[in-house]
Parts: sequence; structure tokens; C-alpha cells
Amino acid sequence: MEKLKLHKISYLDEGKKIIYDYSVDSKLQKLFDKEHPFYAKYGIDVSDVPDSISVIPFLSNVLPIAWFGDFKIEIPELDEDFYNAVSLVKIEFEKQYPTHQLGGELIVKKLVKNSIIGSESAMLFSGGVDAYATYIRVKDKTPDLITILGADIGIDDQSQWKDFTDFVETEKLLKKNGKEYIETNVRGFYTYQVELLLEDIGWWGKVQHGLSLIGSVAPISYVNSYSSIYIASSYTKEVDVAWGSTPEIDNKITWASVQVIHDGYELKRQDKVDLIAQFASESNTKFKLRVCYSEFREEFNCSNCEKCFRTILGIILNDKDPNDYGFNVNMDVYTKIFETIKIGGATTGLKYFWWELMEKAKNSDQFYVFNNKDVELLRINEIREGKIDRLLEEKLNNQNKGKQRLKFIFRNKFPWLIDLYKKIKK
Repeated sequence: MEKLKLHKISYLDEGKKIIYDYSVDSKLQKLFDKEHPFYAKYGIDVSDVPDSISVIPFLSNVLPIAWFGDFKIEIPELDEDFYNAVSLVKIEFEKQYPTHQLGGELIVKKLVKNSIIGSESAMLFSGGVDAYATYIRVKDKTPDLITILGADIGIDDQSQWKDFTDFVETEKLLKKNGKEYIETNVRGFYTYQVELLLEDIGWWGKVQHGLSLIGSVAPISYVNSYSSIYIASSYTKEVDVAWGSTPEIDNKITWASVQVIHDGYELKRQDKVDLIAQFASESNTKFKLRVCYSEFREEFNCSNCEKCFRTILGIILNDKDPNDYGFNVNMDVYTKIFETIKIGGATTGLKYFWWELMEKAKNSDQFYVFNNKDVELLRINEIREGKIDRLLEEKLNNQNKGKQRLKFIFRNKFPWLIDLYKKIKK
């Protein structure tokens, strides 16, 4: 069996950056970007953290590749709780991907029983609907807010990162919470060949992100004495898709007795928007939702993409002004919504989110009016009658997954063409 071997862990930047010295056998080299080896960088010194815990960010990202790529990983030492946890996580992926026959093997020379003494809590925080819904539910615990550069925001996109960190640091609602920032190339240490380990593309969402994001917190959990870590749900049980962050996966992840909580799984996305709107009203608090990471974004959110539109509509159906929540729209938003849905793609999860909005529209007697209630009611009625739902259903029935895979390979073999397209569009 081919092998990835971790030789040692070292630290740079006054103990804030963890460097992993590893090698892979020749047949595995196509999966890993040798020019950009994996690292994790924190805002505090983590050099006194035991290697058995410092290895967790690395292992959280390479293990799924080993499972789907069927190769061996050898490491010097590992936290015993995490070692037991990942075997259970692998079983959950086997349930999600019954045709893949996951392989791989984890060989650890030394298992270490660690224990974090403390009662502090933390949560992964992106500033979006899912994150804010969880924040509202656990705010009384005053969790530290942890945001990761390299996940939703690319490491090279310093402009967007500064916008985001400025937002987190200055938002009045969050002023009592500690903030921790992590930089790690979780999406840049492997090549596009990893995507091809799946029948369909989408490695980050469908496999990697839950274990990756949670595992990245391990070193600072030791320093900050976290006993619990919250991660917001993306979907509910009604969305039957393979996904890398579920209660069955996330709640099994642990190290040094830390408890991970996958929060909000019982809430639909629109339930979360309702919760946010209700909280804002009851607390008389205005705060921005950051739902958009579009590369064409020039303001807080682009207010012009599918993800922005479904959040905007959810707020409208709560009889609230989306412009109070970080968006910039007027009554023309309805026309733009239909135009975007017509030209965009479709997934099972996406269709479910818009189905929720259709149901919310059917059950909402009131909605926010920008300018002309009669005209805007006509557009709301189109949503109530299922116009968007039917369009997405048609796309799902007609999409060619093999063609999408070929497009993905082409984009990655000829990235300069994509860069040229982006420059022209801007």
C-alpha cells in the first residue's frame, strides 16, 4: 500500500505557525501540491501544545484523502481520543458513499491520553446565516469566535480577509466575544486530482470541510482550555445528500475530552433566518449578515448572487428590510432573482432551500415592501406558485454530471483561461 509519512512537527513565527514535514510515495505525488505543503498558523503561540494534538489539523485534512485514495498514513504520535474518533468518522463516510469501498490505514507509533482542563467554549464563525443562528442560540456561553482564512476566503485574498476581520472586530453584537483567527491552506495543499476521487466534484463540501475546520481548532483549544466547540449545521435531515459536516460526523470528533457540537440541525435555513429576524427585533439590534464570498463582490455582500438572493428573500418574507442586514437592494431584486436562477446551476440542496422559501411565501401574509406593494405582490405570488421550484427541478432532471466533471478537469488543466475570463468580466 502506498504511504504518506509525517516525519516531524516544527514551529515558526514565534511559535504561531505549525510546519509539517511529510513525504509521499511516488504514486501519490499527483494528489499533493509539493510547492505548497500543509501548514496551520494561529494568532497565539502554540509551540507548547503536545505534538499528539498539534498533529490534528494536518491529520484532519489528509485522512479523508487516504480513505478515498486508499493509502497508508504513518505518524509518530496522536491523541488517543482523536484516534478512536476518526475510525467512527470513517464509518459515517462509508455510509454516505457505499459504492466507494473506502480504504486507507492510519499507523500511529504512540497514542497519548490528553486532557484539557477548563470550561471555555468556542464556535466556528463565518458571519453567515448558519453561524449567526448558532451564535444566537449559544451567546449566553460567550464563546470565542474562530474564523479560518483559507476556507471560504482564499489566503491570497487579503482585501476580503481584512474586510471580514474588521467586521468581526467592530460588530457591536460580538464585542464581548473573544476572537481567534487561523490561517491554513486547507484547500491549497492538494491538487485537483483529489476532487476526482469522487464520482462528482465538490470535495470540500461533500467530504473535507467538517473534519478540516474542527480539527484546525485543536492547538488553540489546548491553549485556551476549550471544553466545547460548536459548528453550525448546513442542512437538515430532509436534505438527503452526501455532506462533510453532519451531526453523525461532527459530534463524533473529539480530542483530549473536548466535546464538538453540530448545532442547529433541526432548523431549516429559513427557520434560521426567522430566528435572526426575531432576535434582531426583540433585542432592537441591527447587525450585518455576511453570506457572500463572490470574487466580484465590491460591497459587504454582492447582493447579486444566488446565495445573497435566497437570504434577501428570506428577510423580505419576515417583513424586514434586507438593507438593514448588509445587503443593497430595491424592488428590482425580484427580476434579478429569476434571472439568476435561470442561468445558474442546480443541486438537491439548493432546490430544497428555494422550496423552503416557497413554503415560507405561502404562509406569510406580510412581506417587506420596497416601493409598490401591488407590483411586488405579483412577484411574491410567482414564488408562492412554485415558479422557481419548477425551474430548479427541470435543471436537476436534465443536468449532465459527466459534462460537469470534464469542465472541471479542463478548468484545472488550463487555469490561465479562467483568470483571463475573470479579468474580462471585471
